[in-house]
Amino acid sequence: MQQYTYEDRYRGRTRKLLILSADDGIAYRVFCEADFYGSITTQLMEGGEKVWKTDFNILKPIVSKIGLFIESQSGNDVI
Repeated sequence: MQQYTYEDRYRGRTRKLLILSADDGIAYRVFCEADFYGSITTQLMEGGEKVWKTDFNILKPIVSKIGLFIESQSGNDVI
């Protein structure tokens, strides 16, 4: 299991998001101050483009930023 800490600004305050990879390595769970915010996954599109997705409204505006952060921290080995 991999663990990442992503920081951003939300409503003028810094927040730290804890991101944990699931055992399958495909899904990631996102927490903020021990609250579960949701999960994110990555999908490969037809052209080989990687797209990060979530069904959780609170994460939709930043899911791509979190995904790029995970890729940068893990050496681009995220499927």
